[in-house]
Amino acid sequence: MRKGLVFASIAALGIAGTANAESSFDYSFVELGYVNTDLDDFNVDGDGFELRGSLEVTGNVHVFAKYTDLDFDFNIDTNTIEIGAGYAWPLSPNLDVIGTLSYLRAEVDVPGARDFDDDGFGVGVGLRGRPLDNVELTAGLQHVDLDDSGDDTIFAVGGRYFFTRAFAAGVDVTFNDDGTAWYVGGRWSFGQ
Repeated sequence: MRKGLVFASIAALGIAGTANAESSFDYSFVELGYVNTDLDDFNVDGDGFELRGSLEVTGNVHVFAKYTDLDFDFNIDTNTIEIGAGYAWPLSPNLDVIGTLSYLRAEVDVPGARDFDDDGFGVGVGLRGRPLDNVELTAGLQHVDLDDSGDDTIFAVGGRYFFTRAFAAGVDVTFNDDGTAWYVGGRWSFGQ
């Protein structure tokens, strides 16, 4: 169950994206949202919040950070931090391929038991597309390898609706071997 809680909290992080062209997407933003996670094998549910941020360093390179805090059944608490960098390869003005590399740290607090923490790395690849001017869709895979909990692959899909150039609301769904996580939140973009 400990492994399931660790990977469920990481799955809640989700996945956020020609080599010489600059991306037309905004990679400078802050997001805050609600997360709900179901661990299928253990019949345990959790919910909480997630804070995400990304900063465009160049037209193709960005750095990002995510913090997720979840409360599960039986007073089990988890928090996860992910810090990394990504590169966007524009395939067209409305479609980027994104590669990411990140460091992850997860902590699980179980009442009456020894707390557990673990760290490791994640590597991901995804697509970020804009089928309409105010709609953005994402899909991706992230492989996570933690020192004590092993490894897992996470599949994520999501979408954002932009009310203005700076503000969007969105939803993400992530799937892994242990369960499913849903994210609903708002984004403030401050780059382009």
